[in-house]
Amino acid sequence: MTAIPYCLNIHPGETLADVRLAIERHACAVKARVSPNAPYPLGLRLSAVAAGELAEPGALESFRELLAQRGLFVTGINGFPYGAFHNTAVKTAVYRPDWTTPDRLAYTGRLATLLAALLPEGQVGNISTVPLGYGEKGSGVKPEARAVMARQIAVMAEFLHDLKARTGREVVLALEPEPDCLLEDTNEVVAWFEDELLHEGRRWLAAGGRRTPDEAEALLRAAVGLCLDTCHFAVAFEEPLTALVRFESACIRVARIQLSAAIRATVNDASLARLAAFVDPVYLHQTKILLPRGRIAALPDLTPATLETARQHAGCELRTHFHVPLFYAGDGVLGSTHGDLSPEFFRHAAGQGYPLEIETYTFHVLPPELRAGDVVESLVRETGWAQERLAAAAPGAGTPDAETR
Repeated sequence: MTAIPYCLNIHPGETLADVRLAIERHACAVKARVSPNAPYPLGLRLSAVAAGELAEPGALESFRELLAQRGLFVTGINGFPYGAFHNTAVKTAVYRPDWTTPDRLAYTGRLATLLAALLPEGQVGNISTVPLGYGEKGSGVKPEARAVMARQIAVMAEFLHDLKARTGREVVLALEPEPDCLLEDTNEVVAWFEDELLHEGRRWLAAGGRRTPDEAEALLRAAVGLCLDTCHFAVAFEEPLTALVRFESACIRVARIQLSAAIRATVNDASLARLAAFVDPVYLHQTKILLPRGRIAALPDLTPATLETARQHAGCELRTHFHVPLFYAGDGVLGSTHGDLSPEFFRHAAGQGYPLEIETYTFHVLPPELRAGDVVESLVRETGWAQERLAAAAPGAGTPDAETR
């Protein structure tokens, strides 16, 4: 069984030199622990700067040599953060540029071209990307802007179709639903795909008789899919297995599953005091509270002010978009949504052959007690946690010991 990769967005660095250093210093150390005798997959993250540098003459061949020498290969790229992702206030800037802009389209096309050149023969690649954009939904986003987003993604789909014809390598665009974004949950994803992407995309791709509407729809369904981040769906109080089944029923391609976990807690004085340690100035931690009768209160970030707002919902369950290590089981005051990654979930994901990836980019802003030694040790433990459950989901396998659940 091939080891589950982790996403390199956990390592600071925006240049190609930073990426190479992270691979040699950290990814190779993880490989030595979890996949010493077999090639090890990388979940690559390239900023716009690094992608530009990798496209320069000689850089790609040198990068290929690095991968070959270290026994590594790449089948996916995180194309969500365009710019800086560490050591600065990322917050809502991570969603910019959005899919109305030519910059997002050009950046994603460059990533696809690079990935096609790096993919092992026979592998299908995927590029995760922002879920259209961040901000108000419905009437808060003009219909013209949403039409531009759908059209640009259709253009990207056609580019990926042509890329496959030229290179023989298949790359799928994977939109990543996230709390408070234009695509947040299963309902929004299915509605957007059917009512906006297919409507606008068929019109665009079939214009001038280039192809029939049915051919245009087939192209879109093949080239555009989803990156299902299990932390994001947990924050929205959706189980990942249920989401997978709904996407399959809607014939929406799941191009990647990111294994990740969110913090969960019952709102009370003790949990709010503990959550204060997770307030950080770098990342956005959208927070949801499940109210009576299934209503959900949405708080835009984890801040002292929003924690005070949460206090009025004592006894309700709170979940926040703060990725915690998969092995973190909680301590009675704070808990983790990693229980959503059930044997049934792993069995279904494995049965469908979905690419899996571990993503806990928050390591450097975690409270010290949640860090298992250094970043390599934490990644090794997360990989072991996920690999054990994937192996246990295989036909005829047992279940993990209670102490590791």
